[in-house]
Amino acid sequence: MIDETPSLLIVGGLTVDAFADGTRAPGGSVLHSGLAASAAGVRPRILTIAGDEPEATVGLDRLQSIAADVACQTAGATTTFRHTEHEGRRVLVLDALAGPMTTDAPAVDGQTVALVAPIADELSAGGLTALLGRLEPRRAVFLIQGWLRRLEIGVTVHPLALAEVDEALWSAFARADAVVVSTEDLAEHPEDPFAQAAALRARLGPRPILCLTLGAEGYLLDDPAVDRVVASVPRRVVEGVPTVGAGDTFGAAFAIALGDGDGAGRAAERATEAVIGMLETRVP
Repeated sequence: MIDETPSLLIVGGLTVDAFADGTRAPGGSVLHSGLAASAAGVRPRILTIAGDEPEATVGLDRLQSIAADVACQTAGATTTFRHTEHEGRRVLVLDALAGPMTTDAPAVDGQTVALVAPIADELSAGGLTALLGRLEPRRAVFLIQGWLRRLEIGVTVHPLALAEVDEALWSAFARADAVVVSTEDLAEHPEDPFAQAAALRARLGPRPILCLTLGAEGYLLDDPAVDRVVASVPRRVVEGVPTVGAGDTFGAAFAIALGDGDGAGRAAERATEAVIGMLETRVP
């Protein structure tokens, strides 16, 4: 176990989420991960980017209430997604894009765990490398969904093929301590998560822990420290509630657990419990 309690830095964009019923709300990786950290008793530092829409202001106010500090870079617009559903799966349409982030970050120390979770490719490979070089975190955990999306204004968001992702990004990902991604964010082998995990491992190389989340079906965990890929299916499943933010909740809890000194298996168990707990709060 780690002697000192690690701090948590979350990096990624805020979003405005527009739903089919006409409502709009703040969202994005930093908000959902930040709320998950707060639920675990951690006050994270936040580095994000947003515009001045009312929903973005609400989201930043929520972050200010739970975070140790919030550094928000100003954009002409907040990344905005329209949420719809097709055959039981979430479909996103991109309506606005905040653009790239700089690598300015709050001051951190050697005990910091960095959770890097872009929502719409807002951090380049060079920016990612520069950020981690400045921070030198104890652990670096990447939620990579935001780098795996084909992004065009007014067009449905689709996952990129792995070969379409910049090789410089794969080189940066390879230096992470852990990479977390959902099976829904991958274009290849949508019905075969083991094949997805193998394809990702071939790109990532031998270093990072890889966790492929499978929604209500659990996760696959590929820990280079052990000799097999482990599949885990939760006994408790929460149905009939919105699952927005579940992946970010998993990622935050996973990063916190790794920072606490837990092994990958225990960290994934804690992350699963955090997601279940979050979903249970949404049960009417």
